[in-house]
Amino acid sequence: MRRFNFRLQRVMEIREMKEKDCQRELARSMEVLNREERQLQNIAGEFQASREGLRRALMKKCTAGLLNSLNGWRNRQEDELKVQTAHTNEQKGRVDQKRSALVTASKKKKVLERLRERRLEEHQTESQQEEQAFLDELGCRIGRSWKRPNEDPGEKE
Repeated sequence: MRRFNFRLQRVMEIREMKEKDCQRELARSMEVLNREERQLQNIAGEFQASREGLRRALMKKCTAGLLNSLNGWRNRQEDELKVQTAHTNEQKGRVDQKRSALVTASKKKKVLERLRERRLEEHQTESQQEEQAFLDELGCRIGRSWKRPNEDPGEKE
């Protein structure tokens, strides 16, 4: 029986490596996204605190300088919140790109795996047919060699 040889094995290995690279890239990108989201939550919390601080200051008797500085703090927090939201949304886009690249790589690998499975099944079927033909041939030869030319089939020893 001959050994199974899939001609596209090297291509399949390359596609597996590509899929693993895509998985690693997606994981890294998701880590960055998680970091960005945590920063966004922190900035949103600070923005909320600055709004509350300004609200409390407005309810009390405060100087104009204090109100001005509290309003500046709130404005800076609002700007940081906008910037961080933009960064987070960009990172979400990158994660989506990495995810779609992974899906594409997985599909390409899966196609080759299915082709390999079909080729293996064909190989096994051919090998079984060849083996059966060989055994049939062998059985015919053995059947003939057991008879002695001068032996009568009715005689017993």
